[in-house]
Amino acid sequence: MRHRSRLAVLALGLTAVTLLSGCNFSATTLSVFETEREAADELPTLEDDSYGSVDVESSHYVGEYEGVSLWVAKGTDSPACIVAITDPKDDWMVGCGGLPTRISGSGHTFEFRADDWPAPEGMTRVSDNVYAE
Repeated sequence: MRHRSRLAVLALGLTAVTLLSGCNFSATTLSVFETEREAADELPTLEDDSYGSVDVESSHYVGEYEGVSLWVAKGTDSPACIVAITDPKDDWMVGCGGLPTRISGSGHTFEFRADDWPAPEGMTRVSDNVYAE
């Protein structure tokens, strides 16, 4: 009985290592960062330190959803950031993290995903990588 328990634990451990290794070696593509930046890609001025975790030189405007302007950028310590601005003075959100990166507020949720990932269920496509609800 004890032998079977050890085998089960070992099998579970090997499965976890295999799954985690697969995640570490999978490639994600964010083609939005491969295009040249234009004037519209510049982020609007917000309060001090609002873009502290955002690599502002990598930002790209990706569109608008129900009055909310959207940008994506690389993070200073993470692969992805999403910026959603209705009013630069008092209605905006900035979120950075791994992929997918999701932020919610002002009645909306926005998600930044890799190129080859399927669309999140129930969300509307704003651009190749950004979805909203």
